Amino acid sequence: MKRIRKAAVLGSGVMGAGIACHLANIGLEVLMLDIVPFDLKDEDKNNPAARNRIVNQALDNALKSKPAALFDKSFASRVKTGNFDDDMSKIKDCDWIIEVVVENLDIKKKVFEKVDQYRKAGSYVTSNTSGIPIHLMLEGRSEDFQQNFCGTHFFNPPRYLRLLEVIPTPKTKPEMVDFFMQYGDIYLGKQTVLCKDTPAFIGNRVGVYAMAKIYQLTTELGLRIEDVDVLTGPSLGRPKTGTFRLGDLVGHDTAANVIKGIKANCPDDEQASTFEIPKYQQFLLDNKFLGNKTGQGFYKKTAEKDDKGRPVILALNLNTLEYEPSAKSDLASLKLSKNIDDLPKRICALYDSADAGGQLVQKSLNGLFAYVSNRIPEITDQVFSIDDAMKAGYGWEYGPFEYWDLIGLDKAIQSAEAQGEKIADWVKEMRAAGHSSFYKRVAGQRLCYDPAKKAYEKIPGRESLIVLDNYRDAAPVFKNNEVILHDIGDGVLCLEFISPHNSIGEGVLRGINEAIQIAEDGNWHGLVIGNNGTNFSVGANIFMIAQLAYQGEFEELNMAVNIFQQTTMRARYSSIPVVVATQGYVFGGGASC
Repeated sequence: MKRIRKAAVLGSGVMGAGIACHLANIGLEVLMLDIVPFDLKDEDKNNPAARNRIVNQALDNALKSKPAALFDKSFASRVKTGNFDDDMSKIKDCDWIIEVVVENLDIKKKVFEKVDQYRKAGSYVTSNTSGIPIHLMLEGRSEDFQQNFCGTHFFNPPRYLRLLEVIPTPKTKPEMVDFFMQYGDIYLGKQTVLCKDTPAFIGNRVGVYAMAKIYQLTTELGLRIEDVDVLTGPSLGRPKTGTFRLGDLVGHDTAANVIKGIKANCPDDEQASTFEIPKYQQFLLDNKFLGNKTGQGFYKKTAEKDDKGRPVILALNLNTLEYEPSAKSDLASLKLSKNIDDLPKRICALYDSADAGGQLVQKSLNGLFAYVSNRIPEITDQVFSIDDAMKAGYGWEYGPFEYWDLIGLDKAIQSAEAQGEKIADWVKEMRAAGHSSFYKRVAGQRLCYDPAKKAYEKIPGRESLIVLDNYRDAAPVFKNNEVILHDIGDGVLCLEFISPHNSIGEGVLRGINEAIQIAEDGNWHGLVIGNNGTNFSVGANIFMIAQLAYQGEFEELNMAVNIFQQTTMRARYSSIPVVVATQGYVFGGGASC
């Protein structure tokens, strides 16, 4: 396998600096270059510090960014800076050169002309473009450059968002594609998704459609943006930003450019009319209200404080284009979203809700179902690629086809077509063949429908992964009200927390002790403590502790603390290996496991 020891990042904007920091996170030597400032004074034209002002300021900003771009600030020593005029020749020592300059094809081609001049043969060159067709960058390049060139599209912030889209051209050698699919997964910690070289690739093509559709429906249904953000945030298994706050976060100039790019470059897209800039977004663009980076967009933070001392946030009224305080909503769907804890049930209930909020959810999902069905095989040949891209790049709990399975294939088809949406023929053919879902489990293995083969296939690269959902049908080795002990094969057990928020209470502690005892007494090789939760554990069950303290049950409280201490020591000194596999937040007692 090819080894990457040193990488060059060409461009030091927010994305470039973020990528450089993440490459430093995994131990690479990084050379980050950018332009020489245009406004240099005569006395500074030979001053290296002045000539590198842009790139050095960018690195400094990245080091101050929140969330942090680096695992440890000392890793900044792995990033060396320079400029395109003085230091481009240094890329000859690099194994991977990634371009992250402004989204302008002519500028990118000029950068690649220099890269082709200085790079060593066989070094990999990639572009982080978010929308420019990858093959257009090959014009005039050497054969070795063309064979070792593809797109590697990170999502911002690069350290945290898991999606890495890999986009080959017809000239890209297959081993380069295989390399980045594996390298992104194993070394960069990404969900790698293979994309076709189509406008906006997968994540942004689908994600921008989903956003534009909700913009359209908000006006159509007369909803307030605050209510829409609640309905399209965690209520649907999506990030807290919802839709309009996401627009503020991304930046309206950036979002508008992607929307316009898709509309201009996808003339055969049946949803082209959706990709219109609504008048209220044009109002923001005209007034340079670009979102968080300018201090206001759909939302505006004021200096005024509420009764809890928090800044008062105003929201844009889409009809009057005036900023207004939030008002309490009487939407039944909003109340519904707060009263159902189980996410799949909540999504289905919102989809069926008759009020304007429910109509927004139903129509936006129906539009999404139709849209993604018609993007196969245009942007990808595989259902799971679209789902993986949306979950890893946009932070959705479910991908579009997984949402469709939740709602029900037949139900969603009927509802979507009643609303005038066009479902792709391959979906109807799949249904006519007797298949009622895009995913299914067979013998503990999750399979996905392949539209080309007209059959369910294993998802490539997942064979060696342990996914606890695949063991739901098997009888557990042990279970109580807060844990399940699974046999995950090869003589290994996995203890899964199922307590609220994976909090650690009596049932979890008993479960850990019981699992270790079972493993030690039986013919087991080891125990993994892990779960599928968004976060590994919120820590100890604070409610139980507070209740004991409030009731003055200090002897019981002391006993509970002692049991916890003995349990962690039991895990540490067990006669069989005990491994804790964490993800997300690991608070308090969870960090002691």
